[in-house]
Amino acid sequence: MEVKIFEPISFCFGVKRAIELVNKIREEYPYNNIYLFGELIHNKSVMDDLALKGINVVEFSKNSAEVKLNSFKKGDIVIFSAHGHDKNYEEILIKNGVKYFDSTCPIVKINLNRISKANGDVIFVGKEGHPETLASLSKGKNVYLYDINSKFDYSQIKSEQVYVMNQTTLSIFELKRIFKDIKEHFPNAIFTDEICNESRIRQENIASISDDYDLVIVIGDKNSSNTTKLFDIANKNKNRKNYLVSNLDEVKTIDLSQHKKVALFSGTSCPKYIIDEIFEYLRGI
Repeated sequence: MEVKIFEPISFCFGVKRAIELVNKIREEYPYNNIYLFGELIHNKSVMDDLALKGINVVEFSKNSAEVKLNSFKKGDIVIFSAHGHDKNYEEILIKNGVKYFDSTCPIVKINLNRISKANGDVIFVGKEGHPETLASLSKGKNVYLYDINSKFDYSQIKSEQVYVMNQTTLSIFELKRIFKDIKEHFPNAIFTDEICNESRIRQENIASISDDYDLVIVIGDKNSSNTTKLFDIANKNKNRKNYLVSNLDEVKTIDLSQHKKVALFSGTSCPKYIIDEIFEYLRGI
């Protein structure tokens, strides 16, 4: 079987930075309780590895966040995830004398700063409940969610100046459709198309892959937004088989007997060793 890995592959800069930060904190504070406030990134293999190092994940919702933040004690260390967070969360920890670190992706930070400075209404395009969406909506009462899975109520927007920003892990093709809809209502809106560049390249590559590939495998966690968007784009081509897998065991359940040429892609939070395992397995068929 002919197998090709399409670059970029594995971790993006923001994910690498977040994982390196957590490992460094574990080394510097070997005896402290360390808590991730929400999943650092959306990949079970990575999170399982961090759990083995004694790093605990605290799950929360918008309604339970304050209670859980107030449960931390002096000596505990809290790390905010790469997806961004409500700045008020930091104030709670500071008040209680709890040390914290911020692993927010630099690209997400840029977006959050832009939202904070917007002198009008902001339409934020994202997935309801996603951590990056929650962080963006926390920036002010002038921020309104355009949920990618729902219709938007344009009557909410009262300002003459409208800004449009988006979750950084969405599909560029999905955004194009939504931006067109917004422009029809607000022709003078200011758009900030801030998609993670590595995600953008991967999406463009998978959308333009040649027809001689009869199989596409997207590797990554099924809870990862950028990974599922890659798979959605691949799946638009019904003339070939497309699969989303998390690990080698899932690849082994696929009937590969009729396939001759396979393209491998990954989400930005997928460890390289998983990709390498799958690559070597497929090459041996």
